[in-house]
Amino acid sequence: MAQSTISIPFLTLEDPNAKIKGSRDPLGIVPIWSAFGRHVVTNVISVSTSVRGFTVLLLGRYFSGRLIEERIVPREEALNIVLRMEQAGAYARYVGHRAERDIRGIERVKRFLDDGKGKVHIQSDPRGFILADQKVYGLWGLYTVAARRSGWLPDLPLGVLSPAREFIEKHYIAPLDAAVAPLMRLLARGGVLDTRKGGDAVFKGVVRILPETFSPAEVAFYGGYLRDSLGNHDGTLSEGTEGKHGRQARFRPLLEEHTDLDQPVNRDEILALAKAARLTDEGLSHALWRIAHLEALLAPATALFDFVSTRNGQTPSEIAGEMRKRWGEAVPNLDGVAFQDLLAEIAEVSNQGIATVMHRTHRALASGDYEEAVRAILEWNKGVQEGRKGGPWIVLTDAGRTDVRYRGMDQFLPEKEELPTLWRNSYFIDAIKSITKQLRRTAP
Repeated sequence: MAQSTISIPFLTLEDPNAKIKGSRDPLGIVPIWSAFGRHVVTNVISVSTSVRGFTVLLLGRYFSGRLIEERIVPREEALNIVLRMEQAGAYARYVGHRAERDIRGIERVKRFLDDGKGKVHIQSDPRGFILADQKVYGLWGLYTVAARRSGWLPDLPLGVLSPAREFIEKHYIAPLDAAVAPLMRLLARGGVLDTRKGGDAVFKGVVRILPETFSPAEVAFYGGYLRDSLGNHDGTLSEGTEGKHGRQARFRPLLEEHTDLDQPVNRDEILALAKAARLTDEGLSHALWRIAHLEALLAPATALFDFVSTRNGQTPSEIAGEMRKRWGEAVPNLDGVAFQDLLAEIAEVSNQGIATVMHRTHRALASGDYEEAVRAILEWNKGVQEGRKGGPWIVLTDAGRTDVRYRGMDQFLPEKEELPTLWRNSYFIDAIKSITKQLRRTAP
């Protein structure tokens, strides 16, 4: 299959709106911590954590390119082919290997299996959808960007780059053997998959190529491209780990040595990683220190805004009094000089106004001026909402009292003892932890 022969005269089917839209990011911190996280983890996102999820996406993309190139289906079917492959992969993994935790849509998978007594629809319509919006919240919407960043996908909405195609054909298509033709028909047209004992050849074949363990060849493939992010734009794998391109590959052994892969990243781990990285990669160490200094503000600021949203009708002074009782004289870990170094990048990611009010919040929390911190956090939210063409979630009335216009769940301020280690955001590191752990499950 020569990828270069495929011509796509329409806009990508990967809708730019097919992204998770966080309904609760009142301070606009997601793009900020994401930007700082990208200095360490360059390819995956927080929700693209299943290695076998990437296998299924690559198979869907491979078959979409093949079916369209062979003129079996029109180009507009590229998305539907991936959706059907995701469904087939989910049933094969759940029924064949009892996988469950990382299958998107697992509840519908179970329900459809029960309803059909083991026979399920593979369709690009509600009969087959394993998620309410499988395009947005399935592998197409959540894994495609990470797969492209990893060096597997072209800019087209179908097919894979040559090295990935060669790997797929050798390690997945060849073992499918006689099941390839009926699987392609199922992906092209939809149909029924029989998952019962002694079920159809397609189901048995997909089960065979999607075990929960990984062969040495798979560990090398997913380790190089996904875990270590050594994939080049042409789909080849970088031979060395020098320079910024190899930073993630140098970071991963530090993760294995200095962190608990089973737990979310925390402040102590980041500090240990930053210290260890100084011996081999000063740039990586600096990036980790910057994350530590950024999160020292973001974590308590998020907690503060959530708390203020539960204090309707109170004055900043009254709220500050409650904060002082809970947090003491000041918030720890807030280094003014170090934070000053972050402001240019924060302004680049958001805008100068947001950077300024974040700096104001930082100074207030560091000095224990909690009334000023409350006023600053409200200005921070106002600036974010103005950028979204919306109104602030909380305003001060003419009488100087809070008017909470959007209230979330009741939140209590963390205890003073929690502040030194308070941590809220992943910086994509948890995803690499998960992938690293999965790739340790090697085939016997």
